[in-house]
Amino acid sequence: MQEAELHDLSDDADYAASQLQGSTSFSRSGSSKQSSSSEPDGAEIVYSKDNVTIHPTQYASERISGILKLIKQGSSLFMTWIPYQGQRSNARLSEKDKNLYTIRAVPFTDVRSIRRHTPTLGWQYIIVVLSSGLAFPPLYFYNGGVREFLATIKQHAFLVRSADDANVFLVNDFQDPLQVPSLISL
Repeated sequence: MQEAELHDLSDDADYAASQLQGSTSFSRSGSSKQSSSSEPDGAEIVYSKDNVTIHPTQYASERISGILKLIKQGSSLFMTWIPYQGQRSNARLSEKDKNLYTIRAVPFTDVRSIRRHTPTLGWQYIIVVLSSGLAFPPLYFYNGGVREFLATIKQHAFLVRSADDANVFLVNDFQDPLQVPSLISL
């Protein structure tokens, strides 16, 4: 059975449309041969999106573009964002400055929430907040892909929309009062 058949995402209109159009923003890998040196052995890239950008300042000339990936290894899901090197990146910032923003293999067990921003004018972006309270800088999706990103996470981790804010998605949140007593009794 193919992996696409295992996860029905027909309720997500953007994801379904991208699959019909053959979108290149969403990619799946069936072999670890596509893994680069930044992914551990036996890892599978389950989501990859080019041109995801961080804005360290208000100046467009200092934006840092890179590639956002979700990597599955065993039963664990990891997120990485690596800035482009050389020509595809902004020459105004040094490689050292760009590396300050690199996100390397953050396990989703360490992620508390993901806030999605979809402004009426401008680009969609997400903010990933860790369990420690640390928030990564906003990741801007210039070419769409936020729904695909969230749909992929939902396939591999427990992801629910917050009851307080529809734009916040809680990751591995088991605070449901019905679940707490059963977890404590174990």
